[in-house]
Amino acid sequence: MQVFRMTLSDGARKFHIAIQAPDAAAAEAKAADCFDTSKWQILNIRRAGVVAARPEPQSVAA
Repeated sequence: MQVFRMTLSDGARKFHIAIQAPDAAAAEAKAADCFDTSKWQILNIRRAGVVAARPEPQSVAA
């Protein structure tokens, strides 16, 4: 899973969000689901990093 940093604007204001998604297209789709894209325009999408997978719990033998 990757982290994408996006800049959104309504013409007067700008703000940044970070979204975890497998690729940029999926990140854009998630942003469109969360924000009214008729009001908030996505100005920029850039990959900010990779989320490390959580390690599986290990049992400790006695």
